[in-house]
Amino acid sequence: MNTFKVWLAAIAGVIALSVLLGVGWVRSSLPTLDGTVTIKGPEAAITVARDKHGVPHISASSDHDLFFATGYVHAQDRLWQMEMNRRAGLGRLSEILGPDTLGIDKYFRTLGFADRAASAWEKLDQETRAALNTYADGVNAYLETHKGALPPEFLILGAEPEPWSPIDTMVWQKMMWLSLSGNMRQELSRARLLTKLTPKQLAAIYPTYPGDREPPFPYFSNLYGLQIDKTIAMIGGELPEGIGSNNWVISGDRTKSGKPLLANDPHLGLTTPSIWYLLRLHNSTTGTNLVGVGFPGSPSIILGRNDRIAWGFTNTAPDVQDFFIEKLVGENQYLTPEGPADFIIRNELIKVKGERDVLLKVRETRHGPVMDDALSSPTEFKREGYVLALQWTALMKEDTAITGLLALAHSKTFEDFKMAGSFYFGPEQNMIFADTEGNIGYHAPALVPIRHPDNDIMGRLPSPGWIADYDWQGFIPYGQLPTRFNPEGGMIATANEKIVDNDYPFYMTRDWAQPYRGNRIRHLLDATEKHDLESFTALQQDITSDMAREMAPLIAAAVSAGGENEDIAKALHAWDGNMAADRPEPLIFYSWLRQYQAALMADELGDLYGDFKRLRTRLIKSTLFWSDIKRTKIAPAYYEQPPLDRDSALAWCDNTTTADTIETCASLARQAMEATIADLSARHGADWKSWQWGSEHILTQTHRPFGQVPALKEFFEITTPMSGSTHTINVAGVSQGDSAVNRSTFGPSYRGIFDLSDLDKSLYAHPTGQSGNPLSDHYDDLFPMWRDGTYFRIETKESVPADSRHILKLMPKR
Repeated sequence: MNTFKVWLAAIAGVIALSVLLGVGWVRSSLPTLDGTVTIKGPEAAITVARDKHGVPHISASSDHDLFFATGYVHAQDRLWQMEMNRRAGLGRLSEILGPDTLGIDKYFRTLGFADRAASAWEKLDQETRAALNTYADGVNAYLETHKGALPPEFLILGAEPEPWSPIDTMVWQKMMWLSLSGNMRQELSRARLLTKLTPKQLAAIYPTYPGDREPPFPYFSNLYGLQIDKTIAMIGGELPEGIGSNNWVISGDRTKSGKPLLANDPHLGLTTPSIWYLLRLHNSTTGTNLVGVGFPGSPSIILGRNDRIAWGFTNTAPDVQDFFIEKLVGENQYLTPEGPADFIIRNELIKVKGERDVLLKVRETRHGPVMDDALSSPTEFKREGYVLALQWTALMKEDTAITGLLALAHSKTFEDFKMAGSFYFGPEQNMIFADTEGNIGYHAPALVPIRHPDNDIMGRLPSPGWIADYDWQGFIPYGQLPTRFNPEGGMIATANEKIVDNDYPFYMTRDWAQPYRGNRIRHLLDATEKHDLESFTALQQDITSDMAREMAPLIAAAVSAGGENEDIAKALHAWDGNMAADRPEPLIFYSWLRQYQAALMADELGDLYGDFKRLRTRLIKSTLFWSDIKRTKIAPAYYEQPPLDRDSALAWCDNTTTADTIETCASLARQAMEATIADLSARHGADWKSWQWGSEHILTQTHRPFGQVPALKEFFEITTPMSGSTHTINVAGVSQGDSAVNRSTFGPSYRGIFDLSDLDKSLYAHPTGQSGNPLSDHYDDLFPMWRDGTYFRIETKESVPADSRHILKLMPKR
């Protein structure tokens, strides 16, 4: 027995030692942050000082060394993220993740990002190419000198990073373009709905922007038999409402300091780690500073400030994507206005972990790649006679956007700012500007296609590719893109809503965001006579929904019929639209919207409704407005007449499956409230006053790919109850899916507020942490501050901050 105990103790000791050694090895994946590293690449000594928030302050004597060090610190902190993003854009996920990602790889190989990036690289100027090469050298210097383990994701998957190349940076840029360009999704969604709905019904789901007019949807009954469902499954359905951004800037006439204030918070999918990386770059020769956020994988500071100016972006969401229906001719040709033309053929070999390689044959037309090839074999579509090809500015042979972003960071005046924008191909951004001299400005550069005036589809549906009237007619001239400088009133604010008047001579898009956020920003800016950093932080944290303020009284009137619903109706009528996590009204409101919309639309859409649950608030409002109900007072500052006429709106309330009964909107509204109360009572108890929005409105910052692995997701992901909604300034997504109802997966991916009276007083917030390694103290340390509305500063008074927590010297190897 004693011998057995001895052996048992010895085995336990060996296991414990192995675990300790294993933990120690995994922890060696954390980068060296102190001391001196001698490496090839730098021209002179570089200092990397990290502050208490993990933000690197890089000080070097040349831009060359700043680019090098940026690559080095990105690799230190975000190596897995860089590898994952690169592999996704190149269509090489299946090499490490296996057959489950083969569909994604086929999609990106068909888009041909690698091919387009390579062609664009050849056309870049030498200065830009040198910057990208030097950045890649910095990434690779870290890969060559790091002695410990790779980050946990590499160890779990048994993968290793390859050397970084400038083409990888350009591919990552195109990945961002994809996330900011959504018109192709809208085209396919509208086309798919036309298989079930009339053009008039489709217009009710996709109404014109408030105040706009447009021709009716054409009747496109079957889109030539194309497999729209499969294409949508490949590229994804519509982006959720609320993905976008806020920015605003005011002149010194409206601030306490007498100098401009500028704010920006881009709304993107929230992931661990964040898409953004905070950085301060100090050129010790010129004494200049650059502070802001960029993407790991790119040397640019995308949003931020230098010593003279500050800037911020929101997405204009221009229509830069068109699907073209191409008519096949024979075996290897398609029809053009001039007659048959040969496909350009590109063969893509996809390696799949644990399985045989897959050879993908990609066809391209004069418009762009044939997206069907990512779905099935070409013979399937040859038999049908038509295919879908995608034309998109991101797939052009030339792309100088990286040149523009690098130039933007060194701009000193508004003219410099606009000149940098002349290199930016898109997707179009609302770029706001402020400088220390007191000027403010706005510019929206990009390549925005011009459509033929006889194009009746105009970006709304896939176009016939063999008819010349549907071809792009060039791009909006740069000098006619929207711009403003020191406007009267001293205020510029954008939130993805329409940015041009109806007399603007060019079509930009029809898919503007609703103006709720933009209107509220302008309203709150006007409500304070003189602003400061405190009022700007409060504005960024605002969680009042003007959409809810407008809709709630209508809902209250519709469901108020005495009895058990009366107290809830009164609460909704009195509610100010505050979407706080501890309040019951937001939970009731969104649950009711979901129930009511299903009653309106599910009978017309049938089995398609599951894919079209995104809330159509303007349709809902129209049906309530024209209902035979006693309307109560609606917030006048935000009220908009409903886009649908009475007959069109009320027709949605009658259930098409009940021939003997005519349902009214008011009856549907009451039934929706009864279903809402029953559902929420079953999940949260009978006392509605105890219900809380935050019990279901849970933010999930997802990890790629381990957010899909139950055993690992809790180790890699960040979750929290969240206030706000899709229409609040402090945006938080609201999922409509059955499996994760009300969940939030997007919001402010970074916050910046810039004080042009003293740029070192500028404020920042970040939703995760600087590191992408879950073993690091800086993996999620900034998240509580972001969640609670707390900001921090990144000061530049000293090249190496006195309170630096870590100081690393990169010395050139002679």
